[in-house]
Amino acid sequence: MTRIRKLNKPGPGQRPVAPPAGGTGKVVPGWRRHGLRLALLWAGMLAAYSNSFNSGLIFDNAFIIGGDPRIRAVTLANICAILNGGYWHTSAGSGLYRPLTTFTYLLNYAVLGNGSAPAGYHWVNLALHGVNVALVYSLGILIFETMAPAWALAAIWGLHPALTESVTNIVGRADLLSTMGVLAGLLCYVKSASATGRSKVGWITAMVAAQTFGIFSKESAAVLPAILLLYDLLWRQRDKWRERAPAYLALILPFALFFYTRSGLGAAMRIGFADNPLVGASFLAARLTAVEVIGKLSWLFAWPARLSADYSYNAVPIFGTSGGENIQALLALAVSIGAIALAIASHDQRKPVSFFIGLFFLAILPSSNLFFLIGTIMADRFLYLPSIGLAGCLVWALWRLKQRQAVAIAVVLACFALAARTYARNIDWQDALSLWHSAVDVSPENCKAHNNLGIALLPVPGRLPDAIEEFQTALRIYPEYTETHFNLASAFARVPGKLPDAISEYQAALRIYPEYLEAHSGLAQALARMPERRAEAIAEYRAALEIKDSAKLRNNLGVLLAQTPGRTSDAISEYQAALRLEPDNPEAHLNLGAFLAQVPGRLNDAVAEYQSALRLNPNLAEAHFNLGNAFAQMPGHAPDAIAEFRQAIRIRPDYIEAHNNLAIQLVQIPGQLSEAVSEFREVARLRPRDPQAHTNLARTLLQIPGGAPEAIAEFEKAFTISPDPGLRQMIDSLVAHGAH
Repeated sequence: MTRIRKLNKPGPGQRPVAPPAGGTGKVVPGWRRHGLRLALLWAGMLAAYSNSFNSGLIFDNAFIIGGDPRIRAVTLANICAILNGGYWHTSAGSGLYRPLTTFTYLLNYAVLGNGSAPAGYHWVNLALHGVNVALVYSLGILIFETMAPAWALAAIWGLHPALTESVTNIVGRADLLSTMGVLAGLLCYVKSASATGRSKVGWITAMVAAQTFGIFSKESAAVLPAILLLYDLLWRQRDKWRERAPAYLALILPFALFFYTRSGLGAAMRIGFADNPLVGASFLAARLTAVEVIGKLSWLFAWPARLSADYSYNAVPIFGTSGGENIQALLALAVSIGAIALAIASHDQRKPVSFFIGLFFLAILPSSNLFFLIGTIMADRFLYLPSIGLAGCLVWALWRLKQRQAVAIAVVLACFALAARTYARNIDWQDALSLWHSAVDVSPENCKAHNNLGIALLPVPGRLPDAIEEFQTALRIYPEYTETHFNLASAFARVPGKLPDAISEYQAALRIYPEYLEAHSGLAQALARMPERRAEAIAEYRAALEIKDSAKLRNNLGVLLAQTPGRTSDAISEYQAALRLEPDNPEAHLNLGAFLAQVPGRLNDAVAEYQSALRLNPNLAEAHFNLGNAFAQMPGHAPDAIAEFRQAIRIRPDYIEAHNNLAIQLVQIPGQLSEAVSEFREVARLRPRDPQAHTNLARTLLQIPGGAPEAIAEFEKAFTISPDPGLRQMIDSLVAHGAH
């Protein structure tokens, strides 16, 4: 291993060596030696992330990938929508613009054909991380001027478990891409500094492309110019500043392009208190808490034992609310000031440590909440680029030791430990339950973690009480958490006897946020289940429609109005309005048809609506059933009715009403009694406690020669379920006439 050497200052009249920190004067090993080292790194990385490929579309992935229609197909319309829209396609308040990241999801979903299967997305993420590992290795060679510490830097960084949120969490791809742009831009800039002519222009062009790639992937890539300046200040060549100026000026282009294209978005970031409680703190308290977060993130790099997918309120108490937290914040401030002082003091003799300290602080600034507040107070993903600086400081300190063999062994052991922890952390990311259970374990007072754990528990059979308990815990921590009031209301609405509690929770959510569209809709649905409060339900739907006109809302309102005496014309108007907003909405056609079928003289119109619904969705069993009922009322259309009932049953084999109505139609057709009996038998099997099902089967059996004994048995079953004297007389009469 080659020791780190000091760079000699140029003597009087001498030109500085170029590139300043690029290892000039050393024999650069062949590409094979670099390739073998990188292959070893990639193999270790693959082992550490080998259990990540089945991690589902959880957390933000469900919305950004699973719910974004723009990535479903490669069309000009989708491309324009990505370029002209925000990162969160449904939320104008995110303020995020990352079109290149979204294009990579389009690549996965539509081009590579991954759809909603997560494995392909994980492979792309791991490949991008592998490229970044190679770039960090190249950066290490640039700064340390030898391979051994460069390899250690790339290994410690690439295997570190704090990076799992950026690698295993699919939407962490924004960090992977932006970091790639920053690292590639820095390396291209260094090459341009020692190049001339066309070669120099080529490297500057590549640097501009890297900056464009980075900033259009995630805003934090904007730190590249500051990192270039840091590099130049440490390895400065005073007589070449004019030569380097064109590179800095060239970076104006990607920034101008970014702000120009983003300007059409016209949306500022909307920050929720639960996600980032710094919005409710004083300026000083917020900044001291932000410094504390930098300290916490640094500690997570040093000891990554308790990582979490979320650090919302109240995982990081605000400065001034807790004595222990105040001490941590002041300690973090002192350490940060000391680190910056060390970087300044070492700028001449210990350039690598100055560079890596500077890199850490510059890279973490965009997400630090120090200069401007962002959407969250703290996240593991904030460490992806800054942790290169922390790893660099660690490697520099190790390589200052004399016992190189012991250092090498320590690095190897550390890599094994980091890889093992990364593997274990990936298990937390397997599904929503494991992710939020781990988050609650790490931060028991985190309201959002409890809320999200409750959401994950809702669809699990038998876990509804646990979900309710999690929602209630979240509200104990933060009583003004609007989303949790809504979630608790939705959970209560599923519990018999808890409808009044559900209504109270919906109303609590609306007191906090009157424009909460989903809460108005949920409250309307809950009120509609109470006939005496139907007028209130209609008012809630009206309030929701004032916030956003929606085909679904109008359709639901139409259903409610259809159940209200004297509101026939209003119901039809709402269905028609829903279809004007969304002509291809099969549910609206179905509901309008069902309503028209009850209006005298509108049966043909009802048939037309059912047929429209089936053109849009041929597998809509209820539409086939309703159409069958309509045909059954029209003379000469019995065969059509039978065909529709049969189609409904093919789609839904347990559709009891379709079996029953099909049997009723078959009874009226000569030669179809056997099939009618089969259909009535199916009804009785599916609904064994329904006396009418057994009675219908018995009456049909009586029409078949030799069917009387079985008919009597079915009548007996009906009488056992519902003792009807008339039924008893019929049974006795059949027995008396010797039918038995």
